[in-house]
Amino acid sequence: MSERKFIPADIRILLFSVLIGVTVTAGGLAGMAALMVSREISGSAAVPLATAATGTGSFFSGWFAAFCKREHGLIWGALQGLVLAALLFILALPAGVILENVILLRFAVMILCGSIGGFCGVSLRGRKYLS
Repeated sequence: MSERKFIPADIRILLFSVLIGVTVTAGGLAGMAALMVSREISGSAAVPLATAATGTGSFFSGWFAAFCKREHGLIWGALQGLVLAALLFILALPAGVILENVILLRFAVMILCGSIGGFCGVSLRGRKYLS
């Protein structure tokens, strides 16, 4: 009889929320690029817009992970932000811009937004109000 090896639930939540974070970040970056082209915004605005997009993706990633786990929102959110920051670090390696202040600030924003998203995912659950 063959044994099935299942991925533990925590790992599945981690991977799926990272996928959500990457998708939201990619969508945000595409939206920011379209905004820059349509409004003819200069290239100097790309850095803050990219930071905002990565922060948004990290927020939604942390929110989803904490919403699924229903506990330890700050920890799960910070973990999601850290994983997304590690992915950004790996993607920045070939460019050689690892220790620039902008990249370090983006890492901090990702971890902070992931923590805030994790907090919101736990504390802003559907509440039943008595009427």
